Amino acid sequence: MTGENSPSGKGAEGLAERVGAFYDATELVWEAALGRSTHHGYWDLPIDPSIPLEQAQDRMIDVVGIATGLDAGGRLLDVGCGRGQAALRLAGATGARADGVAVSPFQIRIATDNAQRAGLADRVAFRVADVVDLPYPDDAFDVVMLMESACHFPDKPVALREMLRVLRPGGRFVLEDVLMLEGADPERWAALNAEIPAAFVTSGHWVALLEAEGCTGIAVHDLKPHVGPTYAAQLVNLAANRDALAAKIGEEPVVLMERLCRATSSLGEDGEMSVELITAIAPPAARAGEHPLS
Repeated sequence: MTGENSPSGKGAEGLAERVGAFYDATELVWEAALGRSTHHGYWDLPIDPSIPLEQAQDRMIDVVGIATGLDAGGRLLDVGCGRGQAALRLAGATGARADGVAVSPFQIRIATDNAQRAGLADRVAFRVADVVDLPYPDDAFDVVMLMESACHFPDKPVALREMLRVLRPGGRFVLEDVLMLEGADPERWAALNAEIPAAFVTSGHWVALLEAEGCTGIAVHDLKPHVGPTYAAQLVNLAANRDALAAKIGEEPVVLMERLCRATSSLGEDGEMSVELITAIAPPAARAGEHPLS
């Protein structure tokens, strides 16, 4: 991998397929650890530890949703939508239409079932698709949103250009993700990238890409003070379901999840990792030509 663990070189090819296969094989473990929303929770300060993870995860969706500015007339694209909980919650709250894409067929089947159960299948649709080849026309969406999925993109400049292609001029780009902090130990992050198909970068890396594409109003919000209880909660949840889960799907994915939970917690405690929200406004017109950072 080259620069900040962004695999624009060796190892990038086939990462999307590996991401899809990874989540197909481990989705039940993620569910055991994190529940129906496979992302961090958000606790308002001062943190109330009695607030359960699921409630805090809904709060995280709401925080990201506020940043989208989505309303009843809008259309949202959730890239890396997982089980679809964020798209469904925001569509239900605002009356907007939403589409979600992911590279895991298993996740998309669950998301589609969730839309049917929520009575939102007429306004929310999910499909298997890769971020570098989105099956939508130009300027189709008012908001492009990502919740802890961009870390998996093998070629972030290409992915960003494709997302901006389907985002209308002046539309809103909203990204929430696990990010490296400046000066982080590259060996520790390389070890994490070896565990899962990912390519973690810093918020500065995303800011530079957005600026190069002509985006404006770029802002970075540090969410790390609000997410801490996620790590203990996911380990408690995993331990409570461990034996039954291992009997159902095998020991290996359970052990992998235990390692991931401990590794991310340790990186956060040691000042190597953050969870951040990055927002930007799409340029007023499509930009052609090569990206200087690609």
